[in-house]
Amino acid sequence: MDTNDAKEAWHAQPSRPRLATDAGSVIEDVRRDQRAFAATIFWRDVREVGTCALMVPLWIVVGARSAMPWTWYLAVPAMLWVAGFMLADRLRHPRRPVDSSEPLRRHVERSLEEVEHQIWMLRNVFWWYLLPLALAMFAFVGQVAWRLPMGVWPAALFGLLASAILSGTLAGVYWINQHAVRADLEPRRRKLDALRASLADEEPAAG
Repeated sequence: MDTNDAKEAWHAQPSRPRLATDAGSVIEDVRRDQRAFAATIFWRDVREVGTCALMVPLWIVVGARSAMPWTWYLAVPAMLWVAGFMLADRLRHPRRPVDSSEPLRRHVERSLEEVEHQIWMLRNVFWWYLLPLALAMFAFVGQVAWRLPMGVWPAALFGLLASAILSGTLAGVYWINQHAVRADLEPRRRKLDALRASLADEEPAAG
């Protein structure tokens, strides 16, 4: 997944939640941040799904022209799974239109729900994104190593080296996603949660 997707979604926010006397101004700030976050997630999903859609036919053509072993084609269902998961997730969690008549607290709660869902997505990125691709790639490396016209030990060394490179790449992608959660999404969630708590404290006084 894109390393800067989450970072771009949360722009300059004050270190403390703003409860300005002008409630309309605060609502507009929350709406603007909500729209920016939703747009960033939308274009991230477009890039991911679009890349999978382009890669699937290209992968098949390359495999056919290069006479690749059958494990090469395991990447096709893996990519289709990733694209399908992201599409299904968007269908299950559609972005509801903003109602201007809703109170500020409802806007904050909706933003908080969206952020928490993205945290869940990145926390579990190994299971729905990396694991399907990893299984396909390791199967291909194993079959290629097995079919190499060399001794057992050179083939095993090749397989171990290729697997180590793949493991390092996948671990790097996983770390980047978890860093995005820690550095960007969790601070955003804390600020929204603090703003929601402040609004809850204000409600009895307003009443």
